Amino acid sequence: MNLTRAEKLNKFIVNDYFEKLKEVLLELDLMNSPERIYNVDEKGCRLSLHHQQSVLARKGAKRVHLVAPEHGENVTIVSCGNAGGNSIPLTMLFKGKRLKLEWTDTLPPGSLVLMTPKGSMNITTFCTSIEHLAKYKPAGKCLLIFDVAKCHLDHMIIEVAERHDIVLFCLPSNTIHELQPLDKSVFRSFEHHWDDQSLTPANIKAGFAATGIFPFNPEAIPEVAFDPSVVTQVEDQPREEPIVKPTINERLASPTAGPSNIRKRPAFPKAGPSNI
Repeated sequence: MNLTRAEKLNKFIVNDYFEKLKEVLLELDLMNSPERIYNVDEKGCRLSLHHQQSVLARKGAKRVHLVAPEHGENVTIVSCGNAGGNSIPLTMLFKGKRLKLEWTDTLPPGSLVLMTPKGSMNITTFCTSIEHLAKYKPAGKCLLIFDVAKCHLDHMIIEVAERHDIVLFCLPSNTIHELQPLDKSVFRSFEHHWDDQSLTPANIKAGFAATGIFPFNPEAIPEVAFDPSVVTQVEDQPREEPIVKPTINERLASPTAGPSNIRKRPAFPKAGPSNI
């Protein structure tokens, strides 16, 4: 965990987030409508081999080499699911300008493939992802929860979402490791299960429950999650009134003033023939 995440995941920010989320859920009447609460998240994956492979070799061989590029090309997988455990078809972002049709051959039905300059999300592709969600969501208003990546914050995105009755709700920055459902339950072990299915209804529902979104539960974040931010918290201390000492004039005017609290100057003798 980097320092920024350790600082941002504190009780003040998390409590404020849950208060705002509760207001939105009540306003949209979604407390008992998990099928209308969505989360969208992205995961960058390498197209080259990225984990230990099982191979055939001579018994007792100490070294078995694999020759492959160390830094393979990336592709971004965009997943979107609701608190009811249902997911919409994946969106995949490849680097380049021209789409090769064979890239879509083995994808699940309905999957969307987009080309981007860097193989990562940008404003245009995020707008397209929202329109992709609109094809599969229930009729009426739905809530879409997402992180504060720069490519997610633009007026074009708001316009597209409003056009499709999608209300946008942004997570606090640097808190997705505890507050984002898909990051919590689906993508956390995604690389380990690269060849298996990880976007399952059970995993999606577990993510919404673990992050306290559905069922709504601000206490879902365990106390231990706030431990790294404890050093940044400053407890409210009672303010001590400053001690103000009275001036000499105030002390002289006080009815309790006397020899004990007034230091008098010694009197000088009057001038006369003896001291002239």
